Amino acid sequence: MNQLSVNDLTETQDLLELRTFAYDILRRVFLAEPTKEVVTQLQNGIIDSFPFKDENMKLNEGIEQVSNYLKTFTIDKNFEQLHWDYTRMFIGPYQVPVPIWESAYVNKDGLLFQEETLQVRRLYLKNNLLSMQFGREAEDHLGLELDFMYHLSNLLTDLVKEENVEQLYKTVVDQNSFLKEHLLNWTPQFCEKVSISADTGFYKGMAKILNGFLLIDKICLEELLARTKQ
Repeated sequence: MNQLSVNDLTETQDLLELRTFAYDILRRVFLAEPTKEVVTQLQNGIIDSFPFKDENMKLNEGIEQVSNYLKTFTIDKNFEQLHWDYTRMFIGPYQVPVPIWESAYVNKDGLLFQEETLQVRRLYLKNNLLSMQFGREAEDHLGLELDFMYHLSNLLTDLVKEENVEQLYKTVVDQNSFLKEHLLNWTPQFCEKVSISADTGFYKGMAKILNGFLLIDKICLEELLARTKQ
């Protein structure tokens, strides 16, 4: 089994921490309606610290768009509009203009809770991760898929600290497969729908951030595979 050098371990850990930070922001934004706490954190500079913004034009545009929106945002005046924008697009009560579940895009009939949902559930269980919304939300909800990537990124960080290269490689393979076979298989369509349907610059920008970051993460995971391959 190949061992990573001290320099490789440090660089790998740095890369994993940036990815974990990015997935943490994305999962919080898309998993549920916005909270005042999350919006305030983003407004206080977190969104401007989003990694890899110089690596992808769409990602950079999205960060700038969200940042500009938040510069004029106040909780008292704008929060209800932002909250309604999420609710209207992804929940209802009317016809949902932007389905937020993978199965709505990849199932030939556009139905929810189909085989695609079960595939994702099996992957969560394989990695000993039970959806925080188990029994209440389909596992192929975008926020839950991003949460899965966040938790796997945390696991990878722990494996680097333990210098467990064998398990590190296997987990990178799992994450890479999930990104390609699930997230990247439907989020481009999702992001396009958000760009058309969103009323706020916040969600229009976050869709660009999501789209751009996932493309960058594909490159990151390929690099991690090359570094950790036995």
